[in-house]
Amino acid sequence: MIMMKYLSTVVCFVVLMACYSLQVQGQVTGAIKLPKPGLMKPGEYDTTAIEKAELMAKETLGLVETPVDPAQYVLGPNDILTLFIAPILYKPEIPSHADIPVSPDGRFVIPGIGAINVGGKTIAEAEQLVKDEVTKILKTNGVSLSLRKMRTFKVFVRGAVRKPGIIPATPADRVSEIIDRAGGLMFDASMRNIDITRTLTQDASIHVPVDLHDFYFKGDKSGNPFMHGGDVIFVPAQSSTSIFEVSGEVGKPGTFEFKVGETFSSAILSAGGYLETARLDSIEISRFNADNRTIKTWFINAMDMDSKTMQIRGDIALEAGDRIAVRKKYDYRKPHTVVITGEVMKPGHYAVDPESITVHQLIERAGGFTKEAYPQSSLLIRQSDDNNVYDIEYWRLVALPPDALSDREKAFMREKKREIRGMIAIDFAPNTSSKQVQLPLEDEDSIHITRKKDFINVFGKVKNPGRIKFNPQYSYLDYVKSAGGFSTRADEDETLILKQRGEQFIAEDDEYELQPGDQILVPEVPESTLTFSQILSMALTITAQIITVVGVIYTLSQQSK
Repeated sequence: MIMMKYLSTVVCFVVLMACYSLQVQGQVTGAIKLPKPGLMKPGEYDTTAIEKAELMAKETLGLVETPVDPAQYVLGPNDILTLFIAPILYKPEIPSHADIPVSPDGRFVIPGIGAINVGGKTIAEAEQLVKDEVTKILKTNGVSLSLRKMRTFKVFVRGAVRKPGIIPATPADRVSEIIDRAGGLMFDASMRNIDITRTLTQDASIHVPVDLHDFYFKGDKSGNPFMHGGDVIFVPAQSSTSIFEVSGEVGKPGTFEFKVGETFSSAILSAGGYLETARLDSIEISRFNADNRTIKTWFINAMDMDSKTMQIRGDIALEAGDRIAVRKKYDYRKPHTVVITGEVMKPGHYAVDPESITVHQLIERAGGFTKEAYPQSSLLIRQSDDNNVYDIEYWRLVALPPDALSDREKAFMREKKREIRGMIAIDFAPNTSSKQVQLPLEDEDSIHITRKKDFINVFGKVKNPGRIKFNPQYSYLDYVKSAGGFSTRADEDETLILKQRGEQFIAEDDEYELQPGDQILVPEVPESTLTFSQILSMALTITAQIITVVGVIYTLSQQSK
């Protein structure tokens, strides 16, 4: 038992020490973690895209764009060359071909022949040297040299890249591929002022300028050179003031890095060229004056240009901070569409030329009216008028409290709220000689051809409100009589005729004609305008009802006793 107690104590101690060591290890590990990279601006750094770019860059290591030119490819250490010597009858022991690497000191060692210095030579130059040396010993003219495998060497990447360091490369790799393997450019990196320091000898080096902007935006490879062993690539940060801007009708509007020698034409090419909608006769350029506050502007006519290079006659040199605005052609290919619904044979949306088709022409294009169409109450709504008309008086009154409005202003507001915005008054009846028939349609016009109705709707303070079959011989009083007549508190003098297009008429007037689908509204007399007799009648009616209720209650109470 004592042993078991000691054993359990030891186990607990070991577990506690293990937990403590893990905690300490976690703290130490956390202490030496590298800091996270700085936060990027939204949309400026895509981790997934960078990882894919790095993977693709590694997979393309050593792939060539075009066949290697023997007169251009410069040999170096670890290049593997295939030497071919035509078979010699009197020396069958000499192999016809062999794969031989270039030694680190730049020599090409041929067994039985000797070492030939080919470092820094092109393949064509090396082949000639090998021929000369082989033919000194062997009597054959069948000697050739070819590149079997390209060498791999180190280059150094510094500056505004995601992963600066040592990157493997081959002579077939360009600067852009090396930068991709280094994680790509930072969002603030310069693409136009990249510098390569290239060692020529132990004491001499040169600087090779790189312009990846022209490579990415224009496909120009001249600013994206091939790599040499030991090259040092430096990517500086981009200057916030050394920029130019292209906006408007171009393929890729935006802000671009400026470089001395930038012209108007090259800037347009960087921005993806002109769109079809671009107005080329008046392109505006804005430039800061010497005070760096005010600007001057002028216009360029780019109509006379080369369609491929975007080069204009008398090209203009840009300066840092210039802004180019390419305006849009007025009304260029604006889609003009009207819609017709309701009782036509082919309702729907129709593409039209601007102001070239009338209402009746569109109705004919839509197959004409159906048998159920009722043109007299049809509607034409003009959306452009509804969107553009701003009624100052209406919005002034809306901002006021209702108690502050006069009777005339209240009447105006009531009628304004009933108004159908954008409705155009037009006669839809066919074969009419009205001048309004020739009204041309505009973009977004809407036409609705209503359905024929055979009734008049009577509602409000009538005894039997509802629909009454249309009779051309009836007056409004006949329809009210058919609906049971006026009911209590009906305001007969204010009876209204409501037309399908939104018009309203006092029924007693003779300024209208009743048509199928019209409505008759019999309003209620407002309480403020009740006469003494009406009030007395209402009071007597209510009193009689109260007496009746009391009598019923009294009778029921007596029966219960």
